[in-house]
Parts: sequence; structure tokens; C-alpha cells
Amino acid sequence: MIAVKNLTKIYGKDDAAVHALSECSITFDQGKFTAIIGTSGSGKSTLLHLAAGLDTADTGEIFYDSTNILSLGDVELSRFRLKNIGVVFQFFNLIPELTARENILLPLMLDKTPVDTSYFEMLTDKLEISNRLSHYPSQLSGGQQQRTAIARALIHKPSILLCDEPTGNLDSKSGAEVLKLLSSLQKSLGLTIVMVTHDEKIAAQADKIVRIEDGKICG
Repeated sequence: MIAVKNLTKIYGKDDAAVHALSECSITFDQGKFTAIIGTSGSGKSTLLHLAAGLDTADTGEIFYDSTNILSLGDVELSRFRLKNIGVVFQFFNLIPELTARENILLPLMLDKTPVDTSYFEMLTDKLEISNRLSHYPSQLSGGQQQRTAIARALIHKPSILLCDEPTGNLDSKSGAEVLKLLSSLQKSLGLTIVMVTHDEKIAAQADKIVRIEDGKICG
């Protein structure tokens, strides 16, 4: 379970201060798919980036079970994130000079962790990219690039997958396919998925919907 407690994030100072989050508290249940929705600038991506340990809060706590990630040092946080959290972004963030296979395996290479070949094959098969592994990102469609990014986020077997508008840069058909695959992976791997989206139709498929406006949880 992820528990966010009294989380506040302010950008800028004095008259230029922007309260991206104001004392937000929310829990994300283990093994469930939670959608975070809200208008542009509402704070939903800020919340996700803080939960991923990619940004620091001004006040508050973020617990992964009994571990408050906001109390960890940089090295401890990097290690915790690598072992427990997968993150998928809207714009894929693949390295253009690496093949799909190399992009997927990069987290294991950085951590000097052996590849679980059967898991790798299962993951790429489920994501329907097994026949594209030798291709570079420029040779892949948008949907295939996002599936590759999802495989990379899951290759180290995290229990939590955080997704920031993962279908936002895809056409409707590719977006629907990616969402279907994520739902399948959630069930087969027992993942906890937290997804930021502006799409009410996508949010409707979640187990739980969290709405955020003006930096505050509305329900």
C-alpha cells in the first residue's frame, strides 16, 4: 500500500509562489488500479512524480508500507526506486541509440542484475513486441515505443507501476491497446497501478478514481 500524508509542494517564492499540492492525503491500495484525474495544472502529475521519488516535497510523508521515501537519502532512494517502483511517462523516454531489447534491459544493466530470461520473454510476449526487439525507437510505432517503455519499467519486477498520461501521446487505437495490456499485466503480475490521465473513459476503467483540483484531493 502507498500512503500519502499531508503532502505539500510549492514552486517559487512570495508573490510568485504556486501551491502545486496543498496537504494532500490519499492511499493507493495494493494490487489495484487507481486513476488520478483533474484539469491541466491541477497537481496530478506533481503528485505522481513525488510518489515516484522523482521530486521532493516541502512537507508531508509518502509511505510504501513502512518506508517513508521522503526520509531516504539520495542513494537509498535510488536503490528503493529501482527495486520497487516502475514509472511510465507520456513521451516514452527511450534512448534512441539503443535497440528495444537494450532499452528494456537497461535498468538491469545499471544495477548489474542478471536477466530473468523467462520473465523477459513473458513480458515482451504479453506486450506484443517480441518481434521488434532488434529495432531502434525510430523504427517503432508510437504504440510499440510505449510498450517498450512499459517493459523497461517492469523488467526489474516492481510491485508498483506509476503512469503519467501513458496514452496521451498515442492515437485512440494504440492508446486503447496499451491500456488493455496494462490491465492484463496488472492482473497477471498483481501490480499496483497508479495512473494520471485527463481521459474520463480511461479513468472509468480503474478500480478507484481520485480527483484533484487546485492541488487538493476532491474525492
